[in-house]
Amino acid sequence: MALALVCSQFLTSLPASAALVGPEDIAESTPTAEQSPATPEDQESQPSETPEETPTEPVNPPVEEGPVVPEVPEETHEEPKPAPKPEEPTPVEPPKEEAKPAPVENQRPTLPELAESTPADANQSTVIEINPVKETWDFIKEIGEDARKIGLEEDLYGSVMIAQAILESASGQSKLSQAPYHNLFGIKGTYEGKGVTFRTQEDDGSGNLYTIDATFRQYEDYEATFKDYAKLLKEGLAHDHDFYKGTWKSETESYEDATEFLTGRYATDTQYGEKLNALIEAYALTSYDKEKAELPEGTDEMIHPVLNPVVSSSFGPRGGGFHRGVDFAAPLGTPIFASLAGTVIRSEYHASWGNYVAIEHENGLTTLYAHNNQNLVTVGQTVEQGEIIASMGSTGNSTGPHLHFEVSLSPSLAQDQLIDPMTVLPN
Repeated sequence: MALALVCSQFLTSLPASAALVGPEDIAESTPTAEQSPATPEDQESQPSETPEETPTEPVNPPVEEGPVVPEVPEETHEEPKPAPKPEEPTPVEPPKEEAKPAPVENQRPTLPELAESTPADANQSTVIEINPVKETWDFIKEIGEDARKIGLEEDLYGSVMIAQAILESASGQSKLSQAPYHNLFGIKGTYEGKGVTFRTQEDDGSGNLYTIDATFRQYEDYEATFKDYAKLLKEGLAHDHDFYKGTWKSETESYEDATEFLTGRYATDTQYGEKLNALIEAYALTSYDKEKAELPEGTDEMIHPVLNPVVSSSFGPRGGGFHRGVDFAAPLGTPIFASLAGTVIRSEYHASWGNYVAIEHENGLTTLYAHNNQNLVTVGQTVEQGEIIASMGSTGNSTGPHLHFEVSLSPSLAQDQLIDPMTVLPN
């Protein structure tokens, strides 16, 4: 007997092949536009000229692609096709150079005579050093009397205003400070309806710079820019009329108080006051804080201190420093004469001047004769005009026989009291 057994088979469905799915295309994310820092309200008190920095665009981080799994071809009975020839590589063009941003026109040039040296002790502040240059001396002569006049009229320090003009305009090198604009202090807005627009960089208060187009006041001449600046210091800002009160002479004991007060108010530079002080000292600007000294009567009667004078060095800037007087070259032992009658107040040796004589005159002037081979007068002695007081030498800081001759408005012989001897000696 044949017994038929029926067995139930459960068929399990299996995929014939597994489909390999490549990675999906990843869309590049659109960068969020970088917000420009909020432009603060234009303050007349803030100088606008700052060094240019080129802003950079934000860079998106590279997108990491997933590993690519090669597809497995299904088995076929066809003869394998030859591998295709590799495609010729497509030449890649070099990236185009991005256009550079437009130059900032209202950019303050640097002062060539200003240098900052870092002390060995990290706890000490940077030392400000000034090496006087002729260009700045010429600039001071051009603007000095305007600053003196307006400073005296408005209870302000002429010395501080001149130092600020030097620093803010780089001794008149900035385009804004030159004709026909004459804006020495970077004050914005218009003056008597006149203004000029420059691209300039501003600080948002946190050290971040941004570039804007700004209108700056245009003046007829330097006297007008000093008058307008003095008005700003005396009247302050619209919301605070005493904003610059700490710069007034009547509210301070010295110009150092005024420069310290300006730091952080007129400029964010933490060493702004120190730079102004260094300029005031190097260029003897305190003489502009008082009335211009009138030459006393009899000054035009001075005589040259040597016969047949030959000028070898003039008064003013020389090399990296300031030459206090006029040098007359002559052979060793040449007699030196008193230019005016007076009383000898010094007859001694100095490390720089060598043997020197100083004479105080009745008209208020004091004359000095230095590098002498030998002094022939003593302190307290009265001398006549033309009397021999010394012989020419090369003592002290000297490279050869000559007379160093100074004229001072006071017996202190301070640098801010000196005048050019050639303005009082006969032609």
